[in-house]
Amino acid sequence: MSKIIKTTTAEAQFILKEEYPNENKAIEGKDPDNSDVDVTDIKIENIKYKLKEVLASEWTKTSKIREKTQRFS
Repeated sequence: MSKIIKTTTAEAQFILKEEYPNENKAIEGKDPDNSDVDVTDIKIENIKYKLKEVLASEWTKTSKIREKTQRFS
């Protein structure tokens, strides 16, 4: 059976809390000591499914099986 790739596109609302050692680092927004994210809402906009590409080795196996089947037909 083929593998399926599922892609979900969505919008999210979240609250990001970051802890900094001093005010200057907080203003720069770099190197927080600690960070925590709380997701408050997710709105799914679109979901897509597609078949994953068949690997070359699997393709070769199926081709050989088809050749054998066609010979006996």
